[in-house]
Amino acid sequence: MKKTFEPNHVLILIALLTLILAPRPIAGTLDLRSADRYDAAGNEAEAAQAYASAAARIPWMPSLWEKAGVKAMQDGDVENAITFFNKAVERHAISKWGWLYLGMAYQKQGELSLAVKAWEKALPLPQATSNLASAERLMGNFVEASEYWRANIALEPENAAAHYTLGLLLTATNPEQALPELMQAVKLNPDLDIPVQSLRNALNTAFLSDDRAYQFLVSGRALGALGEWDLAVEAFRNAIAGRLNYAEAWAWLGEAEQQQGQDGYLEIEQALTFGPESAMVQGLYGLYLQRQEQPDAALAAFRKAADLEPDNPGWQMALGSASEQTGDLVAAYVYYFQAVELAPADASTWRALAAFSVTNDVDVDVTGLPAARKLVGLAPNDWRSYDLAGQAELLLEDYTAAETYLKKAVQMSPTQAAPALHLGLVYMQTGDRLSAYSYLSLARTLDPNGTYGWQAGRLLEQYFP
Repeated sequence: MKKTFEPNHVLILIALLTLILAPRPIAGTLDLRSADRYDAAGNEAEAAQAYASAAARIPWMPSLWEKAGVKAMQDGDVENAITFFNKAVERHAISKWGWLYLGMAYQKQGELSLAVKAWEKALPLPQATSNLASAERLMGNFVEASEYWRANIALEPENAAAHYTLGLLLTATNPEQALPELMQAVKLNPDLDIPVQSLRNALNTAFLSDDRAYQFLVSGRALGALGEWDLAVEAFRNAIAGRLNYAEAWAWLGEAEQQQGQDGYLEIEQALTFGPESAMVQGLYGLYLQRQEQPDAALAAFRKAADLEPDNPGWQMALGSASEQTGDLVAAYVYYFQAVELAPADASTWRALAAFSVTNDVDVDVTGLPAARKLVGLAPNDWRSYDLAGQAELLLEDYTAAETYLKKAVQMSPTQAAPALHLGLVYMQTGDRLSAYSYLSLARTLDPNGTYGWQAGRLLEQYFP
């Protein structure tokens, strides 16, 4: 007799399937509840794993993969974050914020091209535009970077950093368009006044000439003075594009490339070919030679620069620095003193003289301390003035005066390791071990991989084991 599939058989089959399949979604729901608890408690690592487990067990909630990725990123687990976000991508369940985070994860792994592709998917989020702008700048695509900053400003017109960074980019690529952005930046954030003012002065000087190449040269030097060497390189290249035999632009391009860790010699060589009688070319050639540990050759270049521009105190200071490098402190002293005589109202000349005296412990009472005090008067808003004065007083064992100057330096620039180290030395001399330990530890924290941090670390190991 033929068997039939009765309705009660269907019910039994459904029941059996439910028993078989139910544990996964039930467990997924429990995972989700755990994830939410971990998230609320600020435990990103556990939350990430719980969200990922829930996503695997509840296939109709693929957006949980993105949540898992976000929590992994917040925990610093970049590798798992990328895995989780890509599972969300595979299931077409990633939001623009997810793409933003995925791009950040790729960036942390050094995969900038993948980061850019992810951030393009995150547009038009403002953070995506700013991330893309920064990435394009890193890749040397300054025009594209400018366009992304313009897009960011359209979304966030009160973003001072966006206006400022766009102004920097335009200074290197289209200097005639830079000032409006820079002025808007300082209007939105007065703390940008000092760098904007220096750029404004440079641009106003540049536009006194109709020579486009000269405009780029002045713009590049101003960018370099602010440490924006990648943009300075672009400005100098634009100057050379306008005038191939522009010796000073070649020399500055070589300097900018050295500042970015490149050799720069071919550019310096071109500069010497086109302008051997340029004081600037000879001066920058001297700097190159100093970096190559060739102080005698550097001295010759600086002497030529000084002969070409005898009234320029900068070349006298350069001669002093090169003489120090050769160990001829007597000659160095003469050159630094000549710089002060040429420019007695220029704080940089007094700073160089004071630093030479303090660093080498040469004639500190007659030269170093008076020079540092003069510097404080000329540059009272610069922490370095008080730091040098404090070091001079420390060498002369006037610990009360040293403490006063160095406390002022620390107060003016609490992120600088140098005055913290020097103040720690003062307290070591006065026997205030608690304060000495505090400031030496601060110096080590502020400069963990630098000279000041290393000195502070050695003192801590020796005197505070």
